[in-house]
Amino acid sequence: MVKNKTFPRLGLLLLLLLPICFTSPVAAKNSPSAAIVLTLPAETILHSLQQMLPLDIPSQSRQLQGDIIVTSLDQLVIADNIITVSGVLSGRNLLVTTRLAGQEIQLRVGEVHLPVRCALHSRFDTVQRKLFLTPRFSDAAVGSSSDSLAPLLGALAGREYQIDLDALEAMNIRVGSKTILLAMEPVKIAGINNTLVFHMLPRVGRSR
Repeated sequence: MVKNKTFPRLGLLLLLLLPICFTSPVAAKNSPSAAIVLTLPAETILHSLQQMLPLDIPSQSRQLQGDIIVTSLDQLVIADNIITVSGVLSGRNLLVTTRLAGQEIQLRVGEVHLPVRCALHSRFDTVQRKLFLTPRFSDAAVGSSSDSLAPLLGALAGREYQIDLDALEAMNIRVGSKTILLAMEPVKIAGINNTLVFHMLPRVGRSR
């Protein structure tokens, strides 16, 4: 399993949604401080991601070279820490490396478009304070793809990707002539009831 791939544009999405998704503070477990709860509905995430298309996806597979792109998204559902998305995955300038009779052979696939349904299994590491996603494609998506398209899904499935949460690290709040730095540290992230819920501990820095 490959770790520490990042999705920086998803972190940017979280930053853009911050002003509209805060709910009232609640008590954080095992902490005397109050946590801020950030709730992102599935519909809001889907609409925002659609505005950011096309999305480049890192492959990091030696068996597949080229550009992998999410070109469309038409559905997003969140339940039990699983984010299920449906859309179209495209590949450009694809070069597939396979082995035949002990020899490596490179095949130029070129450009492909593949409708897919993908379940993103989320895991929040409470020690590292990081969010990870592992894509898993449905059997129907894999079965409907030709042999030349199978490496496109295989290059992505089963690998753990780190979500870039740097956008949540700091916010500048203007109070009169002063700017207050508000840093937020994630303590829990869960996907339930068609929402992505972030529990964040605020850290107030020095004003300037």
